[in-house]
Amino acid sequence: MKIGILLTTGTDHENGYLVGKLSEAWLKQGHEVDLFLMGEGVYHAQAISSPKRPYAAMPALLALGAKVAVCGVTAEARGVSETDLYPGIEIASQYELSRIVDRADRFLTFGD
Repeated sequence: MKIGILLTTGTDHENGYLVGKLSEAWLKQGHEVDLFLMGEGVYHAQAISSPKRPYAAMPALLALGAKVAVCGVTAEARGVSETDLYPGIEIASQYELSRIVDRADRFLTFGD
């Protein structure tokens, strides 16, 4: 099954943990996961270590084969550049989000 996920909440919200754990479980079961980060969600793609972010799911999800993209417009607006991202995460447009929705058997949105 192909699962698409839109995450729009920041690293201080429990949605990041939930999306990480669900995605990890689905990937381990052999499903495909496409994750699109938008709004405050782009901060999940930053390769930084912080005590305010005790759970950073992206490295594990990428290692398991998840495809992760961030919205270029909202990343730029928040000062997040390509050099700030974990390796393997791409900057994309809303067109890529529409492609994720189109390809997905199931599509989930996590936001405020």
